[in-house]
Amino acid sequence: MKPWIKSLISGLAGSLIMFILMMIAINGVGIAPFNMPPSAAFLQSLGITPQPLALIIHFGYGAIAGVFLHELFKHRSKVVFGLGLALAMWLMMMFVVSPIIGWGVFGTHAGSIDGGLSLSSTPKYILSTLILHLVYGLTIGLIQKAWMNDKVDYNFA
Repeated sequence: MKPWIKSLISGLAGSLIMFILMMIAINGVGIAPFNMPPSAAFLQSLGITPQPLALIIHFGYGAIAGVFLHELFKHRSKVVFGLGLALAMWLMMMFVVSPIIGWGVFGTHAGSIDGGLSLSSTPKYILSTLILHLVYGLTIGLIQKAWMNDKVDYNFA
């Protein structure tokens, strides 16, 4: 299988794990600081019906980021690079996506927003989205390290 396909699959897998954890936090245990995934909130804030486009966007940018990670670092794609990419994606979310939604930079405008969007807590938002992005980065880093080198090596450096 071609490396770009493997890296695309790693991005989809990371996005799936991130999505499952987010849905459990929103609908299962109710600990999420938002009432809908940020990709859906982003579309809704623009006046676009979120479903199914929010899922396409979430999995699309996750898959593309997986390919980007491999193409940027080739066979050096390791957990550290995956975590670095995830951190960069999280910062883009904090500085670009969150303000567009109406939640403010780093979620500083917690509360109800027009259109039914809500954000309950700035610290919970920062921490939960950071954790979700780091889980994504860890997932794609581990998958690419194992799959691209055809061996499992748990050396994180």
